[in-house]
Formats: sequence, C-alpha cells, structure tokens
Amino acid sequence: MKILFVVNSMDVGGVQSGIMAFGEIVPPDIHIDVLNLTEKIGFHEEAFAKYGKVFHIKTLQGENKYSKTFSLFFNNLIIEKNFDRFLKYHEYDVIHSKSMAYSATIMKVAKKHNIPVRVAQAHVDKPEHLSPIHKFYYKNCSKTIENNATHKLAVSEKAADLMFGEFGGRVIKNPTVSLKKFDHNKYNPAPHTSINLIQVGTYSKRKNQCFSVEILKELTDMGEDVRLIFVGYTFDDLTYFEKVQKTVKDLNLSEKVVFLPKDTDMPQALADSDYMLLPSLREGLPNVALEAQAMGVPVFLTDTIFRNTNCGLCVFLPLNKGPKYWAYEILKYRQEKGNEKTYPNMADWDNEFVVKEYIKIWENS
Repeated sequence: MKILFVVNSMDVGGVQSGIMAFGEIVPPDIHIDVLNLTEKIGFHEEAFAKYGKVFHIKTLQGENKYSKTFSLFFNNLIIEKNFDRFLKYHEYDVIHSKSMAYSATIMKVAKKHNIPVRVAQAHVDKPEHLSPIHKFYYKNCSKTIENNATHKLAVSEKAADLMFGEFGGRVIKNPTVSLKKFDHNKYNPAPHTSINLIQVGTYSKRKNQCFSVEILKELTDMGEDVRLIFVGYTFDDLTYFEKVQKTVKDLNLSEKVVFLPKDTDMPQALADSDYMLLPSLREGLPNVALEAQAMGVPVFLTDTIFRNTNCGLCVFLPLNKGPKYWAYEILKYRQEKGNEKTYPNMADWDNEFVVKEYIKIWENS
C-alpha cells in the first residue's frame, strides 16, 4: 500500500511529529511519502528520507494578513494545477491531507485521479472569532471535502467544526507520544530547588509566550524562586520571538529565562521541569501536553483547549483572568499536590496503538 501525506510543511510541529511516527511504526508493506505545499526545506525532511520521498509544490507565502488572505485563494489554483500534474506521474492508494487550508483542493484532485482512499484531517481548532471572508472560505471548502473525501478525520470536535462544518467528521487521536521515547524511567531530573516552568512551541501570537513571561513575573514578585524554559522555533515569525525577548528584558527577568533550540532533548528537558505552561489562544490537540504528562509534568493550559488532552495532569484555566490568577493556581496546585511526580496511564495514546487505527482507515476496513 502506498500512502501520500500532504502537509503545509515538514517543519517542527505536531502534524510533522505524527508523520515521523507513522514512518517509524508502519509495517514494511506500507510505503509513505510526503508532499509539502511549500518549497521550503523543513526540519524533519532529512530524517524522513529513511522512510520515503519528500516532494514540494511551490506556493505563495503571505507576509501579512492581507497577503496571506489573498494567497489562501490563489494557492488553490496553484495547488490544483500542480497536484494534478504530480498524480499523473505518481501512483498512490491513499491520499491523506493534513492541510487545514487546502484539503478541499487536494481531495478534489485525488478523486479526479480515482485514488481509492482520500482522507482529509483537521488539526487546528476553530477560533472564537473567524473573519467573514474565512467563514466563507471554510464553508465552501467543507462542501468540496464532503463531495470528494472518503474519510473525514479531526483531532477534536472544534477542529472538525472548522474544516467540515455542518457535515462533521470522526474525532481520532494523532500519533503523539512514543512511550518508548518519553519513558520517565530513563531520565533523571537535574537537581534544582527552583520551580522550573517550561513552554514548548513555535514562537507566535497564537502560542502566547509573552503571557508565560508575565506569569513568571507574578511568581517572582510573590517571592518564589522560578525559572522559565522556552523550547521553540521562530519559523518566519521572528517579530514575535523578538517581542518575547523584549518582554523578558523589560521585566528584568533575563537571568530567569532560558531559550533552548528546537533540537533540544525533549524528554530530558521535561524531566528537568516541574510544570508546563500552555496559554495558547487556540490549539488543536497539543502534542507537547501529552508528552509532558508522560514524563509526569503537570500542564497548565487554556480552558478552550480540547479536554481529551487531559490524562490526569492537566489544569485548565481561563486566559481572561490574567497571569496573576495563573500564578496563584500554580502555587495552589503545588501546595495541594506536593513536588513528587505522578505518572498517568497513557497506553491509549501510545503511537503503536494509534497508528493501528489509521491503518484500518487506509485499508478502508
């Protein structure tokens, strides 16, 4: 069986980590390739080469919200033309699109080429405020997907609502946690007396790292010895990364914040951490929250995030109550639960288990 994943890029992220998990776990009789909807070489591409081929379609990359909106519509024409040409020379049994914006076009072209199994999967939750033009766009996309996809999957109900609208889709877990990799028995935390906070993710307004810095400030003002670790990647949003750095400097917290690179040893970084912060404005299913829980790290995250994320160590908090409220809740949790780490049963989230569910879908069984 030959599978083609279609993604916006193979840079660092939950979607891409999932694809790497597929490459590692699928049996030898299943071959997987990846088609990137960008000419940019992604972080995971070199590593993925041992599993399959990586292809690219060049698309427009908007630099601001106006050009991004324009490119959203124009790129569908580019993708339709080039993907049609691509499928004339490459045969697949399954097309599995993980692109929120362009799955409709991918499904349409895949059906034209009589691909037996056509999967559209949603990974990002519907935001609270969607502009009229984006509402129009996704409503039309949902109709196209309904008419052309054989399977509609989503990591949450909110993600399904954004991509599939009134037609709905099946909620399914994304390959997220390798319990072999995130095995707390293999890692010893570095000795520390401070409260070590960690946030992992792309530096962006959506991930809201500046809010985490403000939590650090509140805890410091309360007299607590706290450190904040960021593990992140700037992609093209260097402006927000600079804003985070400026916030740290303006609040005189430079000695309390550490910026680690994207290729950091994540299990060890989590072993060294006491709590994870995830004050995102919106998320799909945050892989990092699951990885943290596998390592026994409680997660404080926005209350709009998918509740299925909780394996027993999640605390959902409203953003509108501000960083001081979050700081108090962290200290309250620490007082009530103590410092000893506990480890929830996450067998249902293990990649080995989840990938088998996808294979059933690809086999159309």
